[in-house]
Amino acid sequence: MTTDEIPPVSILLVDDHEENLVALRAILASPEYRLVSVTSGEEALSALLRDEFALVLLDVVMPKMSGFEVANHMKQLERTRRIPIVFLTAVATDIEQIYEAYSIGAVDYLIKPLDTRAVRAKVAVFVGLFRQRKEIERQARLLREADRRENELRLAEVRVASDKRYRKLIEGIDSSVGWSMVPETLELTFASRQLPRILGYTAEQLAERDFWFEKIHHPEDRALLVETVRRAVREGIDQTCSHRVIAADGHIVWFQTSMSVARDASGTPELHGISVDVTPIKHAEHVQHFLAEATAALTASLEYRETVATFARIAARELADLCIVDTLEDRTVTMLTAAGTGAEDEAIKRALERRVLLESAAPPAVALAARRGEALLQTEIGGPRWLGQALGAADPDALQCIGAISCMIVPLRARGRTVAVATLVSAGSGRRFGAVDLALAEELATRAALVVDNARLFEEARSASQARDELLAVVSHDLRNPLSSIALGAERLRSSPLDEGLAKVVDVIYRASKRMERLVGDLVDFEQMKLKRLRIEKRVQPAAPLALEAVELHEAIAKEKSVRLEADVSVVADVCCDRERMLQVFSNIIGNAIKFTPEGRSVTVLGRRVDGTVRFSVTDSGPGLPPDQLAHVFERFWQGTGGKPTGLGLGLAIAKGIIEAHGGTIGAESEPGKGCTFFFTLPVAERAVDDARRDGSAEHRLG
Repeated sequence: MTTDEIPPVSILLVDDHEENLVALRAILASPEYRLVSVTSGEEALSALLRDEFALVLLDVVMPKMSGFEVANHMKQLERTRRIPIVFLTAVATDIEQIYEAYSIGAVDYLIKPLDTRAVRAKVAVFVGLFRQRKEIERQARLLREADRRENELRLAEVRVASDKRYRKLIEGIDSSVGWSMVPETLELTFASRQLPRILGYTAEQLAERDFWFEKIHHPEDRALLVETVRRAVREGIDQTCSHRVIAADGHIVWFQTSMSVARDASGTPELHGISVDVTPIKHAEHVQHFLAEATAALTASLEYRETVATFARIAARELADLCIVDTLEDRTVTMLTAAGTGAEDEAIKRALERRVLLESAAPPAVALAARRGEALLQTEIGGPRWLGQALGAADPDALQCIGAISCMIVPLRARGRTVAVATLVSAGSGRRFGAVDLALAEELATRAALVVDNARLFEEARSASQARDELLAVVSHDLRNPLSSIALGAERLRSSPLDEGLAKVVDVIYRASKRMERLVGDLVDFEQMKLKRLRIEKRVQPAAPLALEAVELHEAIAKEKSVRLEADVSVVADVCCDRERMLQVFSNIIGNAIKFTPEGRSVTVLGRRVDGTVRFSVTDSGPGLPPDQLAHVFERFWQGTGGKPTGLGLGLAIAKGIIEAHGGTIGAESEPGKGCTFFFTLPVAERAVDDARRDGSAEHRLG
């Protein structure tokens, strides 16, 4: 089939935004592709059931049915389970979502905005694999059709290797080899003309005794091939196996071989077989397996330098003889790690420890790759000084000891910036890198860059969290003692005879110190909640007196602000709770209500028994909260916009934690202009005691 006769391959584009589909169609516009665009998961599944597609480019975040749900449906259907899926997203970039995509079976996960060349290259690879598979299926159909035309005679029943019809059939299939063999000696008596072309050996070499089996078959597969031949002769049943052959230029060729035995009139067996070149498929399987294992290894740690070192080891083991990873900051290239080196290790470290990027017309290749974000492939290194100059070494001659033959310089890019640069070098193995090697190195670098970037972000977040924890520890512990001393001194002064002006000053000091003590107490509780160490000591006690005590404690504050504090807690029930913690909850909620209630209005505290619980509520007469603010009232450090902040925004968050530790619920209701109602529930004593007995203790930890 000529190039003009090759039908276009169908590719399904799925995105709920038409502008994204237009961009994808522009990137992939080619007469080789038939691009089918849909805007929802449902349309995608319908299209997949109607047509055959080589690849699906699938948006992750879509209404009604997400990309992950579409992928799960595809994997459950025999018709669609083997179609490669490449996820596209500009939103779902969290590492857990990326792991989920690969666990579902995605072959790739691309972050928007898309790199045009990368998208085209990746699509071309999967289209090539699809066409290879279709060609193999077509060849299989040709064989079956040939068998049918020859009255369904199996190829293994051909008794004479020189049968013209047999040879004509086999030699018409480009990637398949027909052969005949003497089972006892494993000597080829016939091989179709494709075998020399595929392997690069001459027909005369292949005809030599023992050449086919002893000289070019992979040593690890010889025993398998011998056993398969013997089983075919012994059982008289067709046999199949995969095996490797070493081509004339040293590369490995994978064959999928089917064989059967025919016997002549005297009963002498002769083996006939078909060997199909499946090297591209095996290579694709190896690449996917390698990338999956590499991704798992890279994500095993969130330590930045350990992740970089893992990448270097993987690259040196699988792709090259040496991998050097650099970072570029402040016009300086610094080597983070090097893997795969031997005796030359120290020489490399000395030569590349720190390299200054000179602002010249010809900066080092490693700097160019970092600045442009583009990889460099040097199939054949020109001269012994080339590697040292490319890496910006102060003494390029110092790297001659490596004996570099070929080189790839690949930037590790994440979120549109270069986080590091990897230099992969071929030396002792004699390997010369090509476009396929570069594509694999770039794919590995893309995955490593994402993990490295996440590792750096994790370190920054951990440092910030540690700094915040240290600050909270200082504030919550080192301030408590001096504040207590100030409050105690001010209280003593208040009880002493003072003139009116000084008494006011002392009263201000006392109130400020008590307010600071409350703030510090909130910080301590917050820290204990975060560490899951806040202890709750439950005791059975009447519910009504607990609420009334809390109301009495706030009467003076309400009176000072001219706010009426009303209570209706005529509830006859016991609760099992920590008395001091519950007073703290009431204090946080009632205090907020008084603060936001205008003068002359009221705050009402209610208590009722509802379905096995005691429900307390506190309703103010303030301005209320809009729905967008009401959703955040129990979040830590959140403060509404209705007035001047007077605290840290921890009171309601702490109240929520305490109530939930008691097995209760807490919530809020509000309408703008009609005030707010905060409510919480506690289980009645019988239920709470039963729960405590099941837990084995009356003490609970908050968390």
